[in-house]
Amino acid sequence: MPRLAPRERNAAELCGQIVRPAVATPGSAAGKYPTGNTGRTRAGLTTPMPVPADLAALPTSAGAPLET
Repeated sequence: MPRLAPRERNAAELCGQIVRPAVATPGSAAGKYPTGNTGRTRAGLTTPMPVPADLAALPTSAGAPLET
């Protein structure tokens, strides 16, 4: 996402991507991350999003069920 923002000339996205790691890293380390969140600034840091069926099958096929 940080590489996509400049290509789209989206300053808000770029600023959000600079801030996101500082906030999201501790949350991920604590296991408090939202399932399916794409990481775009349009989606809040704690907003869960639906996972497409084809992608949801990947962790299950690897033996790790998707937590919702």
